[in-house]
Amino acid sequence: MSEIEIYAHRGASGNALENTWQAFQLAHHLQVGIELDIQMTQDGIAVVYHDDQLNRLAGMRSDVYAMAYDSLRLLSIRKRFRRFGSHSIPLAYEVIHWAKRKNIPLNIELKSSVAKHPEGPEIVSALLEGAGNVQLSSFDAELLKKMKSLQPHIEVAWILKRAVQWNELGKYKDFDSYHFHKRYHKAKWLEPIAKMGKPVRLYGISGNERILRALHPSVKGIITDYPARVIALWTQQPQHHRQKTSQEQ
Repeated sequence: MSEIEIYAHRGASGNALENTWQAFQLAHHLQVGIELDIQMTQDGIAVVYHDDQLNRLAGMRSDVYAMAYDSLRLLSIRKRFRRFGSHSIPLAYEVIHWAKRKNIPLNIELKSSVAKHPEGPEIVSALLEGAGNVQLSSFDAELLKKMKSLQPHIEVAWILKRAVQWNELGKYKDFDSYHFHKRYHKAKWLEPIAKMGKPVRLYGISGNERILRALHPSVKGIITDYPARVIALWTQQPQHHRQKTSQEQ
């Protein structure tokens, strides 16, 4: 594996339906980490699903958080126009337990329903007991602060989506790392975080970007739908993973 961590986005979602056992098993076969999303049902069951709504994959105009798990587990999910087949929504407990046994690094994004549920953070915290190589990420900085108080040893990463958030880094300097889209792979955005001594992970990577040949030294990992492409690129050009300087790309 590369010195830079590779995480399969929602599993190997370029080749299987996102956030399903098939996608996770493909990622494990490639010996990479897995990025996944946790949502909370109305009755406090943590499931692996990305969207707040069920419309895109299940064809229902309902929020995950509005559903009881007994109803949710009966749904079939699929992706229109992609021959990935039909699947069920995995239980977060089962995926995390499987990853523990297989020693698979996990990058878990906590969605808004986790914060909405009165016991959401505590429920997720209980699932993570005994977990090893796990990071928790979220757009919700206050949720991350809560998770850090519950699980001090687990790395938490704030997902930065807007340029204005860089002005708030000082307010959230206690976070362990920061995640953001590959378009911010420029010195203007990377250097303030590098000066804090904090690592970065980039998402939105497809595997054919020029930046993959010379990543900024602060980049610790990438999150990609196509981990096999990145592995192939870095196998061919292993000397180009890092910049020698922090110049702008």
